[in-house]
Amino acid sequence: MTDREPTQFAFRTLKDLGVCNAPPYASNLPLADKPTEEVKALRYSPDGQYLAWAITKEVRIVDAFTQQTVSVIPLANVADVQFSPRGTYVMTWERYSKSDDPSVSNNLKVWVTKTAEQCGRFVQKAYADWALQWTDDEQFCAKLYSGEVRFFAPAAMQKPAMVLKLDNVSTFSLSPGLSPSVAVFVPEKGGKPALVRMYTVGSFARPVANKTFFNADKVEFYWHKLGTNLLVLTQTEVDRTGRSYYGESSLYFMAAAGNFDCRVTLDKEGPIHDVAWSPVEKEFVVIYGFMPAKAALFNHRAEEVFDLGVAPRNFVRFNPHGRVLAIAGFGNLSGQVDLWDRKKLKKIGTVDAHGSSMCEWGPDGRYLMAATLSPRLRVDNGIKIWHYSGSLVYNQDMTELYQVDWRPASVAKFPQQRSALSPVPAGLTVIAPSVKPTAKPSGAYRPPHARNRPAGDDSPRSLSDMAERKAFGGVVNANRAVPGAPAKVPVGASPEQASKSKNRRRNRGKKSSEEKAEAKPESPKPEEPITEVDILKKVRNIKKKIGQIEALEVRKNSGETLEANQIAKIASKVSLETEIEQLNQKLAKLSA
Repeated sequence: MTDREPTQFAFRTLKDLGVCNAPPYASNLPLADKPTEEVKALRYSPDGQYLAWAITKEVRIVDAFTQQTVSVIPLANVADVQFSPRGTYVMTWERYSKSDDPSVSNNLKVWVTKTAEQCGRFVQKAYADWALQWTDDEQFCAKLYSGEVRFFAPAAMQKPAMVLKLDNVSTFSLSPGLSPSVAVFVPEKGGKPALVRMYTVGSFARPVANKTFFNADKVEFYWHKLGTNLLVLTQTEVDRTGRSYYGESSLYFMAAAGNFDCRVTLDKEGPIHDVAWSPVEKEFVVIYGFMPAKAALFNHRAEEVFDLGVAPRNFVRFNPHGRVLAIAGFGNLSGQVDLWDRKKLKKIGTVDAHGSSMCEWGPDGRYLMAATLSPRLRVDNGIKIWHYSGSLVYNQDMTELYQVDWRPASVAKFPQQRSALSPVPAGLTVIAPSVKPTAKPSGAYRPPHARNRPAGDDSPRSLSDMAERKAFGGVVNANRAVPGAPAKVPVGASPEQASKSKNRRRNRGKKSSEEKAEAKPESPKPEEPITEVDILKKVRNIKKKIGQIEALEVRKNSGETLEANQIAKIASKVSLETEIEQLNQKLAKLSA
């Protein structure tokens, strides 16, 4: 075991709330004021200092280190809780209820964490994205209104300190970092393209970056940890081509300085499933394309630098050190998680997290947690934790598990070896994955309808038996011929009659086998002819790859050292050009 600070996680079930130290110091921690009723919401502060939970009559805030109560907010029926970045303020949300009383209709409230003093309240009808957004220094918080984004100072939330006005704005996002920016999205309307604009907080006269595009009904913003770069994932509600149920999606790269923006070139058709920034480098991973999807690593110029393979995956996360990468397939996929060493660009292990609803790295970057939660799945609920080598080190089954979260902590508290990944700590028990034994049938096979019945039972043995029973008034014809069975002779028949009956049966079986031998196999169905549209799609995709190769050639000629897979990609240029020539020849024949 090591002497580093233990990590922690908290969970809530239908009847329980728990706080635990995570491996390698796995243990339950006592709570001084543990609730005796169902917990409706549970939340750590982003700095890991506080833990808050809501029950029917109150919200209790405790110190995450000592588990002692810090303050109690006497507010009933709170549905969710969130903290400001440094934990100075806590926000509560209740279901909206129309009322002339502002204390009732204003269902989003802001409180001082240590004193439980209310310092602001707002109307927030929808639960989605209900919490205020904050700058990292907590100088301002922001909320979206019709046609504008209002910024408030925590000390004076009665009126906005500044306002960013933009017609039809539907989404906004504040960046992390010391110099915060705000990105706003306006969907396309009346033939005008959709747009994303980026402003420096406090300077709204002119945007520092601007990007327009079509085919965008909604967006998701992905900021780099430093707030210097932004990925914008756009999506339409309906795929106009009819190829996807989930609509069309695209990815755009924008620099906060306004000196660079582009569309991220993806060489596989289909939806974008997930995006993740590295926490230490200006690089990101995208999982995209129809299943099986492709995962690829891109650099700070939105250029693909490594192909992470094609597999049924839709989830990606870097660990806090940016050294290990988890690429998984959840939802209706198998739940398999591939673990990659980013430095060596090779897969180091695979774990099975089938049925998981959440999957996150611990703050130490060494352990990956996955949990199966209710109400998505009400069976097999529980928590599993793996070491990044792929070894299962914690497995706890629970009844109706609703939520589990790591306590946030600074990655600086958990230094990691630079050269090689550290093995599983000595003394930590590795749990062997459970394998359910498959029962082997004993004795002769009996079809399902014939099992658990006496051997002499005259009930129907097949669909044909059932049909015959119905035709004969519920009685199976005892003289019906059964292929391969000995010939049946009527009771009391003479020896000559018995011999003739046997010969007829023998000749009938021989004739049937001869007819089967002479039967000709069905001819295979002709393949559907390739169309001009198919050829043009292939040519377009190959040209994209050639464009990426030419960009790599420029970097190579400038003296930059490339990865082995990038050099191999350059070597494939000749074969791609040959393939385009062959496709053009096919296209010419179809056009003639």
